[in-house]
Amino acid sequence: MTDMETMAKEADVIICGYAVSRCSFGFRVINLHDPGSCSVFREDGCLIETNMNDVELSVAREYFQKALKYMED
Repeated sequence: MTDMETMAKEADVIICGYAVSRCSFGFRVINLHDPGSCSVFREDGCLIETNMNDVELSVAREYFQKALKYMED
């Protein structure tokens, strides 16, 4: 089982149970309520990889886009 506390601590931003963090490919979005459910996006919002269904992916993309303003350097 994945350690949700570690994922939460390593996240740059958490919005409504979704942890958003930088990764080597862009940004990783993980559903902390279902840690096996994640997506990877480029900074422009283009999806690289996911195992989320369409509804959850739509939610994750929205939270990712909102999180970007808090992650600016």
